[in-house]
Amino acid sequence: MKVLRLLGCLGLLACILASCGTGTTAETTGADTTVADTTEEVISMTEINNGLAQSHCYYTNKLCDGTADPFILEHDGTYYLYCTGGSKFYVRTSKDLIHWTKNDTPILQLSETGWAKTNGWAPEVYEYNGKFYFIFSAMGEKYYSIDIAVCDTPDGKFKTLNHGKPFFSPDHSVIDASLFFDDDGRIYFYYSKDCSTNVIDGKKTSQTWGVEMKSDLSGIIGDPILISTPEYDWELKSGNYIWNEGPVVFKENGKYYLLYSANYYQSEHYSVGYATSDTPLRFFDKTKDSRILAGNGKTVTGPGHCNILRSPDGTEIYVVYHVHTVPPNTDKGRSLAIDRLIVHKDGTLSIDGPSEVRRLLPSGLNGYYHLNDGFTYSGTGENAELSSRCGIEYLFDGNAMARFESVYSVGEGGTVEVKMDKPENVTALWIYPTLYEEYYPGTADVVINGQYIIKDLVFRGTIGNPLVVNLTNLPEGTLVESVELTIHLAEGKQYAALAEIMFVTK
Repeated sequence: MKVLRLLGCLGLLACILASCGTGTTAETTGADTTVADTTEEVISMTEINNGLAQSHCYYTNKLCDGTADPFILEHDGTYYLYCTGGSKFYVRTSKDLIHWTKNDTPILQLSETGWAKTNGWAPEVYEYNGKFYFIFSAMGEKYYSIDIAVCDTPDGKFKTLNHGKPFFSPDHSVIDASLFFDDDGRIYFYYSKDCSTNVIDGKKTSQTWGVEMKSDLSGIIGDPILISTPEYDWELKSGNYIWNEGPVVFKENGKYYLLYSANYYQSEHYSVGYATSDTPLRFFDKTKDSRILAGNGKTVTGPGHCNILRSPDGTEIYVVYHVHTVPPNTDKGRSLAIDRLIVHKDGTLSIDGPSEVRRLLPSGLNGYYHLNDGFTYSGTGENAELSSRCGIEYLFDGNAMARFESVYSVGEGGTVEVKMDKPENVTALWIYPTLYEEYYPGTADVVINGQYIIKDLVFRGTIGNPLVVNLTNLPEGTLVESVELTIHLAEGKQYAALAEIMFVTK
């Protein structure tokens, strides 16, 4: 006990002496003598390598040659591709939209219609009331007319509804027929009044017209109504022949959209525009900026005559169209292309194309899905010069072919952080850089869940080629809760710009 008491006294004495030695106390100065702990907690991260590339989740245009005016029908997990056929129509089939097999037996021959002679063009096939209806145009004795054939299967032998007499044959040429089935059960028929017999103000003019159809597809109801005509500069590039053709109508968020092609198909100016309406039968509204798909005159020319295709999970819309096979030559055939169509919150449209680098297949195909929502995002290090025109929201709008004012720009070490609303089985990130070489990024680091890091991933290859971050080397069963992307500049660059980030789940 004496020893303990002695130690206690010595300790008290040491405290008193220490206080006297400083010459000040908390009482005399009012200062807080608490010593702050300035040591930051260091979280150790595990470095992993980029995983093996995933197959069967992406494609690259051109997908199939010899496919002018393409239309794709999905039925029971198989895709059926129909194209302009001359005197005979054939069908190609695919399970993945990439690999196509052509059926050697024609599904329809003009010689069997009893009226059509040549130029079987622009077929479309619709499943309706348990049967498949094939609508097409062809040259008869004097004019182009439109006919409908029917079959029990999408790849069988189609027979016209009325042998020897086309479905629609006015006293002028009509081509490029398309049907729209509205959600109230009514059916609408759209077509192009062909410029070969339609002269307006001294110019041979193709226009889009529409009319309601009978429910059994046996005829039309009422008189056709003008839907669209060439008006703006971008539609008038072919001299005294001008076009609005290849119409397709779809409905989204209560609004009717018309997609159409303008200019001569065998020119670099062939392009796609759109117009809108609140009803399916009236003159649709469009603006001078209505073009949403155009070539560059060098590596892509003549994108046009499109149709739409919904993704297997119903979350995305794609356009199916053709491009010239051997650009800049415009007369060496046409090939199949597919790109995503985006309906923006303000009701405007854009197309993520014409793409020339890898693109993700439609969501739900081959077991791969896209995470288009269910997360929040933030960024740091925005480039001050561009931040007023470019925003981080453009990284998640579905458009990797973004114009420069629709990208996200950062300086050295700029970051993008994404937090999932709930843990997700993310298997890959697709990071698209800008198409502008002067703003091309150098490398990127990716941190997953604040725990795993993949370093020094290099942006390489064709301008616009995506950086693919494959997460297959994460520990088995790891769900992604957060992703942080850090961008490092390429040598000599002052800042970098990104166009899109896409998440793949499985």
